[in-house]
This record gives sequence, C-alpha cells and structure tokens, in this order.
Amino acid sequence: MLGKDEIFNEEKLTLKDKIYFSAGYLGTNATSGLFMSSLIIFYREQLLLPEIYIFWAYMLFIVWNAVNDPLFGWLSDRTSTKWGRRIPYLMICAPILAFSFFLMWASPHTDVIGDVPVFIWMTLSMLLFDTAFTAANIALNSLSQEITMVHKERANLQVIVMAFGLVGMLMALLLPMTFLDMPGSSGFLFMALIISIAQLISMWIVAFKVNERLEFSHVDDPLSFIDSMKHTFRSKAFLITVSMNFCVIFVNNSLLENLFFFIYYAFEGLDETLVLIMIVLSLLVGIFSGIYYFIKLNKKKGLKITMTSSLLSMGFGLILIGILPGFFSIIGFFLTGFGFFGALSLITTIFGHIADEDEVKTGIRREAAIFGANAFVTKPAQSIAGGFTALMLLFFQYQEPIDGVRQIQSAFTVLGLRLTIGIIPGIIILLGALIFSFFPIYGQYYEEIKSKMSSIQKARKDKYIQNVKKT
Repeated sequence: MLGKDEIFNEEKLTLKDKIYFSAGYLGTNATSGLFMSSLIIFYREQLLLPEIYIFWAYMLFIVWNAVNDPLFGWLSDRTSTKWGRRIPYLMICAPILAFSFFLMWASPHTDVIGDVPVFIWMTLSMLLFDTAFTAANIALNSLSQEITMVHKERANLQVIVMAFGLVGMLMALLLPMTFLDMPGSSGFLFMALIISIAQLISMWIVAFKVNERLEFSHVDDPLSFIDSMKHTFRSKAFLITVSMNFCVIFVNNSLLENLFFFIYYAFEGLDETLVLIMIVLSLLVGIFSGIYYFIKLNKKKGLKITMTSSLLSMGFGLILIGILPGFFSIIGFFLTGFGFFGALSLITTIFGHIADEDEVKTGIRREAAIFGANAFVTKPAQSIAGGFTALMLLFFQYQEPIDGVRQIQSAFTVLGLRLTIGIIPGIIILLGALIFSFFPIYGQYYEEIKSKMSSIQKARKDKYIQNVKKT
C-alpha cells in the first residue's frame, strides 16, 4: 500500500493555478447570492408581486430543477472535446448566465403589465438562469475535484475558492441595500449589469486559464444515464451527504431570502445600513475565525468531525439569531459565520471523497454525475425555501409598502421573521449535523480508497499517453 505522502504528489497546484480557478466562484457566488438574498424582496416590494405568485414561481422552479441537474451532470461526464469535458460548458454558458441573470431584474412593474405577466417573466427568467447556472456550476465544481486528487491540495484550493466566493457574497449582501431604496427597478438593473459582467469575466478566466486533465474524457467509457443514477443512489455516503446538504441549502436560502426583511422590520428605530454593516462584520469575523479553527481541526480530526462541528456551530447560531433581541442577535450571526466554513467550503471536498470511492467501485471518474444527482435532491430546497418564505410572509400578515413607503410590521409579523430566518433553520441544520455524523468515508477506509484509486488513475494515464502516441 502506498504511504500517505506518496499518493498523487505530482498533482500539487501552483498559487497561480489556484487563483485562476477560484476566480470563477466570485461571479457564481455574486449571482447566486443576489438571487437568494434579493429576488423575493425585489419582486415583492419593488414590483409589488403578491406572495401567492412568488410561491407558485418557486414551485414551478422545483420541476425544472428536478430534471436539469442530473441531466447536465451526466452530459458533462460524457462530453469529450480537445479542451476536455468541463471547460466547454464554462465557455458557452458564461454569456448565457450573465444575460439571464440581468433578465431576472428587467421585469416591468405590475402597475404597467399586471401581476400575471410579471409572474411569467419571473418564472421564465429564473428557469433560464438556473439552466445556465446548473451547466456551468456542475462543470466548475467537478473540475475542482479533478485538477488534483491530493486531499491537502483540495483543502488548500477550497480556502482560496472560499475567499473569492466571500467577495462575491459580499457583493450580494452590500449592493442591494443601496439599490432597494431606489424607486422603480432602474437601480437594480444597473447593479445586475455590474454583477453580470463580473460573472462573465470570472468564469471565462477559468475557461481560458485552467487546463483540464484530458485522460478522464478520452479514456473512460461513460455509464448510461440510468446506470449512472443507480450507482450514485446506491452509495451510503452519497445519500447521507445529500440529506445533510438539503438541510444546508434550504437554510442558506432561507437566511439570505429573509435577511433584508429581518433588517428592515426586526430592528425598528435603528439605522438599516448600520444594522447591515454590523451583521456583515459579525459574519465575516465569524467566518475568518471559523476558517482558522476548522482548517486546523480538519488536519487533526479529519473531514467528518470538522463538518459535523461546523454544522453544530451554524445551527446554534441561527437559533440565537431568532431568539436574541436587537443587536444581541449579532452573537448569533457570529456563530453562524463561524460554522459557515463547512457549508461553504467542505461540502465540495466531501463530494470529492464520494467520487473517489465511486471511482474505485466503477473504475470511472464521474464527479459531474454525482454533483448532478446531488442537485437533483438538494436544488428543490432552494424552491422550497422560496415558497416557505412567501407563505410565512403571507401567514404572519406582512404589510407591503404603500406608495414606496415601508410599513411598520406587527409583533406577530416580526415573530414570523424570527422563526423564518433563525429558529426553524437552526433546528434543520442541527438535524443535518446528526445525519452527517453517520458519514462512512473517513480514517483507514479512506486511505485504502486513495491507494486503490492511485493504481486506477495510473493505468488510465498510461493508456491515454499510449493513445496520444499512436495518433
């Protein structure tokens, strides 16, 4: 058996390689973050689309989400070009993604065209955006686990990925506060244009600067769609991880979708910009503290304990956000940020472990199919979170702005906001931590997987080199 330091030593990434690759996450996190944090409040408060239409838009969104992710994952694994099987999707989908993102914020007002046309505009633009985002993001995430097989290198890469992702997420949190207060939608259109351009540039940096390992697409004989899904859903590690990840995605969406409602209406009498800055600073201090702590914990205790601990911190932090009054809720945001490292960074590495085990079992490298199957289960959590937010606003009697002026909400409505942003998501995250405590790929078992995988990949690489020499 190969020693720990003898496996895949040739696959250490340079700092330049890591920066080029990680740049892609600036754009994807900015667009997805703004999608989660501002789409509902934009359509509800700026365009005055009633909650019931928003609810049905997200329910229709579920249907397409259930189809496109496993399909694009399977197609990505079967793609074979001179650039590889991931890079072409980044090249082609980047401009489509940028355009569709801009389109979501370009809807006319309900006073101009009515509720139903705005509902149709919202739904169709969401579907187009998700299609392009799915194809590109699956390719990007798959590439992150294929450009190196060294666990340490993957972990170090994810730290830089997280840094770029945080810049994108900060754009999604800080920019909307300025433009949400502008009358009409012209301000949001300008902001959407800025982020669309950032998305296009950041993804094309990956497409034109990162080299893909061609042996995966030129040697492996891909599985059929049905066989691919069967192999994926037979994996205990996969089922445990997607169950946990469903909880994480639902909670992340609920947190971001309700953040501005929470700021506007749960901190009555306090300056909204000051509240946002305090929340963001608290999250950032928590995130950077969490990065320092959990990287060290990951080296000492491994991925399983690190992810479980991260989720526990996040869950208790969310509950405190919902319980503590006023600025005291900042404590909850700190703990939530502290635990974010797992939700934002470790989850991709976990799926890398699952792909490693799968390669030993099938002899085929197929990250995209695994990421696609994950999204098949977990992407509906985005839609469910959106529908959940809309229904909670409706049930707890949220009052829409009148003539552009926000209304003071009742104590009953504020209670609903606290339940929606903190208490209920916190409980769900703690459930996710319990589920992940049964994750089986760790310790000696994972060392055995890496050893077997090394032999498989050496044989594949030798075959690829022989094929190239023949041609």
